[in-house]
Amino acid sequence: MAIDMELRKAFAELQRKMVETQAQMRISDIQIESLNRDKRKLAITKQEIESFPEDTKLYESVGRMFMLQPRETVKENLDSKHKQADEKINELKAKKTYLERSVKSSEENLREMVSQRRK
Repeated sequence: MAIDMELRKAFAELQRKMVETQAQMRISDIQIESLNRDKRKLAITKQEIESFPEDTKLYESVGRMFMLQPRETVKENLDSKHKQADEKINELKAKKTYLERSVKSSEENLREMVSQRRK
């Protein structure tokens, strides 16, 4: 009887952990999609800026106002935002991989416990 209670408790814990992990993985997927969308917007913006004549005045948003910026500064800022998005995507993918491994490890531990109880 005590064995059944331990297994039920372990199953309940695994189920809770899997639900939490799946929710975190969905959040990571949504964040990755959002960052990929932002990267596409940045690439399109940079492409448009490059198509403008050299003497075109470019303004960049700073809080609630716009400041006149040199063309190279605007390009550098776009590149920097693109790089930050890439880094964040890599971090999220690593976090997702860790979560997947964590769930698999928990499942393996539970399987071991069940097999030991049967013996």
